[in-house]
Amino acid sequence: MSADGPHRRRVLAAGATLLLAGPVALTGCAVPIFVPQGPDPLESPARRAEADAALAAAVAQLAAQGDPVLAATARALAADRMTHAATLRAELRRVRPRRSSAGGFPPVAPPKADPDLATARGALTQAVRAAHEEAAGLVMTLPGYRAALLASIAACCASHAALLS
Repeated sequence: MSADGPHRRRVLAAGATLLLAGPVALTGCAVPIFVPQGPDPLESPARRAEADAALAAAVAQLAAQGDPVLAATARALAADRMTHAATLRAELRRVRPRRSSAGGFPPVAPPKADPDLATARGALTQAVRAAHEEAAGLVMTLPGYRAALLASIAACCASHAALLS
């Protein structure tokens, strides 16, 4: 090597410095945790998902004998909406762990499905469309992961609404 080029010891020292200081420097670049002021905007979609799951389960049970296609569609919707509720509740607990440990959230009373299958299907379609609109409306107001979560929920609800129509 020439006298004015890098020396092996300097390169090794610089590498060791980067190895030790790199993680410390990168912690300043970490994405801050989103903690909403006031009520969490995910609370309403979580409660709606719980109510929709209960309604879909009731419609599936009602349709089991008279309309097996509607029963299967409603069962799939109930499973998806329960997954949505569980995922939203997990995010709510992650952001505000103390709140969820102090009693949790009140349970949602299962709605009654209308005994008329056409009316029950219409109520379920209306509920899933409302869930789609709510989730889609919140997407642009939330950061990163939360926006992606609601976008996924909105897409799922739109798919179910199309199947029910």
